[in-house]
Amino acid sequence: MRITSHPGPFNVLTSPHPHVVTNCIKDLSIHGEVFDLIGLSRTPFNKINIHIGGAYGDKPSAMKRFCTNFHRLPDSVKSRLTVENDDKASMYSVVDLYEGVYKVIGIPIVFDYHHHKFCTGGLSEEDALEVAISTWVDIIPVVHYSESRSKEYEDPKIRPQAHSDYVLDYIDTYGNEVDIMVEAKAKELAVLRYKEIHNDTRTNS
Repeated sequence: MRITSHPGPFNVLTSPHPHVVTNCIKDLSIHGEVFDLIGLSRTPFNKINIHIGGAYGDKPSAMKRFCTNFHRLPDSVKSRLTVENDDKASMYSVVDLYEGVYKVIGIPIVFDYHHHKFCTGGLSEEDALEVAISTWVDIIPVVHYSESRSKEYEDPKIRPQAHSDYVLDYIDTYGNEVDIMVEAKAKELAVLRYKEIHNDTRTNS
């Protein structure tokens, strides 16, 4: 079993406000300590995954702050930390994370299929996936998959970024070996339905 965590959006290492960064370090440190206590590997196999945080009108400076603050984290977190692409065009694409974070501190990128639709960085889905996968070394990469709730319920009032209860489309990994985390509101029921539809044994919840 692969145990991972996804600490909340208030974990913002890009913040220009010292107290926000201090609180983030404290929260992430607790995750790292818990992972150590239950004997999980200090590798991204047992990832602690976050979005890097706000852009504050200056992505390069924000990513630089992220990389600087990364070094303030304990080894229990640094050894497991991964970052994920965002679902807004003004935020961080896989390309942004590769150039501004991975190339500087070397932490893996978790590719989110649904988010990529809103923040492509000029790459196709397949190319963005390949870039993210290239940041993982000797460990099976993790990807996130969800679908739009507005599509599921055909309701234009629902934000297109909102996650659906179930996922119905085939998850194309383009021949890559990855662990797929289905981020659907129905949790394990969504995974079971997906497997029934596609007879797919690849999917993890």
